[in-house]
Amino acid sequence: MDRIAYSLLPLAGGILLAVQAPVNARLRTVVGSPLAAGLVSFALGAALLLILTLAVGQVGAISKVGEAPWWAFLGGFCGTALVVGTLVAVPRIGVLATFVAVIVGEVATATAIDRFGWFGTARIPITWDRLLAIALLVISLALIARRR
Repeated sequence: MDRIAYSLLPLAGGILLAVQAPVNARLRTVVGSPLAAGLVSFALGAALLLILTLAVGQVGAISKVGEAPWWAFLGGFCGTALVVGTLVAVPRIGVLATFVAVIVGEVATATAIDRFGWFGTARIPITWDRLLAIALLVISLALIARRR
């Protein structure tokens, strides 16, 4: 795949993440609990992943999970925090403010991960243009989150 095609994958993920928030928020309204709604969402996602893993014949790959470093298992916790956080935030501040806040957190943390090479990533220095981009995102969040 070329760079454009690889860029479309996270773009599609971002689109689905924005759709997921109000859909899950509606589920939260129906069941009355952000934790229960998150559980249902993750259970359905796990079921889909099981079906896809079986369909493409990659069940054997699960046997290698013990070779992963301890921190490789934190992704599920991160996903849970994101889903429950958006379940609570969306009805109160809206989808846009919620996801601009998510993006600010992602970009600031990604900058630190790049800078220090955490989790086995390549080290990429912090530059003035990266800092400016983060500052502009923070300003965007402040403008979007203002009460009118």
